[in-house]
Amino acid sequence: MQLARTALSGFRRDRPSLSRVFEGACRDIIRDLAVTRASIWFFSSAGTAITCACEVDERTGQVMQGETLEESACPAYFAAIRRDHRVVADDVMAHPDTVCLADSHLRAHGVRSLLDHVVIADGRPMAVLCAEQCGEPRSWTSADEEYLFQMATLLGVAFQTRIELAA
Repeated sequence: MQLARTALSGFRRDRPSLSRVFEGACRDIIRDLAVTRASIWFFSSAGTAITCACEVDERTGQVMQGETLEESACPAYFAAIRRDHRVVADDVMAHPDTVCLADSHLRAHGVRSLLDHVVIADGRPMAVLCAEQCGEPRSWTSADEEYLFQMATLLGVAFQTRIELAA
């Protein structure tokens, strides 16, 4: 979590761009969990879609944003995220909460395994933090899940701080 913490240092004083924090968090996740891709997605105001604010792919080094996933295309995923605040899918093509994302997102990026966690700020779900493995499926460990939970908590603090500074 080194890059995310570095981007957050001096947060109150310097008010750094959140995009720096997002990219740092994604790069940390890729390095620390040894995954192919990491991303941060924000919920729409109605909570019926998520839009990518930052996505890093270690295969290309590209940083992207803007992709949107609608609840209507994958209600099972959104229900799981709301209910459990996480999705742990060792094989996304067989998991009941993620198979609906196959055509809209997973196949296009070669994703085989996915570990997602909700970021909470201001008492509500603000974003989804994603770790994705391409190629062979991956069995997520409890340590992987704990790491992503901690990163989501750290980002929740950053969002909460930004909300408080804006007030």
